[in-house]
Parts: sequence; C-alpha cells; structure tokens
Amino acid sequence: MITLTTDFGHRGPFIGVMKGIILGRCPAVTIVDLTHECLVHWPAEAGFWIARSYAHFSSGTLHLAVVDPGVGTKRGLLVILLNGHLFLGPNNGLFSEIASLPESIVRLVSSATIKNHQLRNNSSTFHGRDILAPIAAALVTGELSFEECGRECDDYVGDIVEKPELLAGALVGQVITTDNFGNLITNISREDLKEIQNPLILAGGEKIHLRNTYGDVEPGRLLALINSVEMLEIACSERNATETLGIGRGSPVKVIEA
Repeated sequence: MITLTTDFGHRGPFIGVMKGIILGRCPAVTIVDLTHECLVHWPAEAGFWIARSYAHFSSGTLHLAVVDPGVGTKRGLLVILLNGHLFLGPNNGLFSEIASLPESIVRLVSSATIKNHQLRNNSSTFHGRDILAPIAAALVTGELSFEECGRECDDYVGDIVEKPELLAGALVGQVITTDNFGNLITNISREDLKEIQNPLILAGGEKIHLRNTYGDVEPGRLLALINSVEMLEIACSERNATETLGIGRGSPVKVIEA
C-alpha cells in the first residue's frame, strides 16, 4: 500500500499522473489519498497529518509526501523506516516529527538511487512524478531496498514550527491547520495540557473553555476540545471557528490556569 499526501489540490492531472507512474510499475499496489489539500508551500501541515495517520495503516505501507517548495534545488530527499512503515519525501522539515522519533532510521536518498530510478525525461519542477513516484514503486516492489537508498542521515532538516512551550505559567502553541468545518487544530497535545491543571484557552482575543465535544455548548458558542488525533482544537458549535475568531494557520494559542 502507498499513501499520497500533497499540496496539489484537485485542479489539473498531477495526482493522477503520479498514480499512473506508480501503477505502471506496480499494478497490484493499493494507493490511498491521505490528503491533497495541505496548505501550499508549507511542509509542516503535511508532516503533522502523516505523523497522526500512519499508524492506522498496516505495516509495510509506504507514505509518499510531496509538499516541496524547493523542488529542483539541492534540498535532498529522505526515506525513513519506522515500525515497519516507510516514509518518502523532500528533506525540508516535512518529516521532522517522524524522523526525530528514537525508533526511526533516516536515510538520505543518494544521487545514484535517483539517477537509477528517475524518468528519462525528468523535469526540475515535478519531482513527485519524475523521481519520487518511481522510487516509491521500486521500494514497494522490492526492486530497491531501504538500505540501498543511501547513507544513514542525522543532519536532516528539523522542526520548522516551534513546539509548544511553557512560558511564565502559560502553555504557548499555535494553530497548525484548519478542517473543512473551520475548526482550528493546534499543535498542543493532550499530553502537553497535563502541565495545566484547569485549562483556559486564549485565542483570537477570546477566553475559551475546554469541553468534551461540540454539542456540549449551544450553537454559535466557542469551545475547545481534545479531538480524534489527541490534539487541542478550537471550534464554534455548528459554526466556523476560523471565521468567528478571524484567525488561522500560524496564529498563537495560549493555555492558562482558569
């Protein structure tokens, strides 16, 4: 199985062409679209979703990600082995969370590997099609082993978003993404919140109380909750919290004692 995560959206043939390259080399593979609606040019959101989704797939799955504002430059490519899963994508901070886990083995894809597997007429603007898709197919079929990809690497690009931090009694994080409902999903986890005994969330100039689920408040009222991926989320019951608060990705969120 291969999962695909990109910032391509659904305009144009780009996702379909990548699938065509993979299926042409590995017809039996199952391809799952994780998401193609990541914020363009911001690898952090793609990495956030992959880190919270990969464990729902069977061991042996390869997770291919293309959010690559540095395509065609010398930014390099990574392949990572973690708990039987492979992760393949640009070395631009996208996989910083996955790579930093103690169980992860990180390799920098060598120029020889790229040369051996890339399309003959490759471009400098679509490495997802020309380089990453062929390498993904080779890894899934066994034509290319993880060990053959390149040298082990510990100097990969690290976090491009600051992790939540406890400052002067306040836990400070930020909105990492929004969903189709306008809910604001932060990079503050349930575990992070253990630092605060009775949490009160400060965002967009509002004080927001922690609840269990969306229906715990009246329609139109703001609330915060721990969502299905164990992260702090800010919502507006039956409304759009992004529009209500006028904030979005990158906006600061603080948690204090109520």
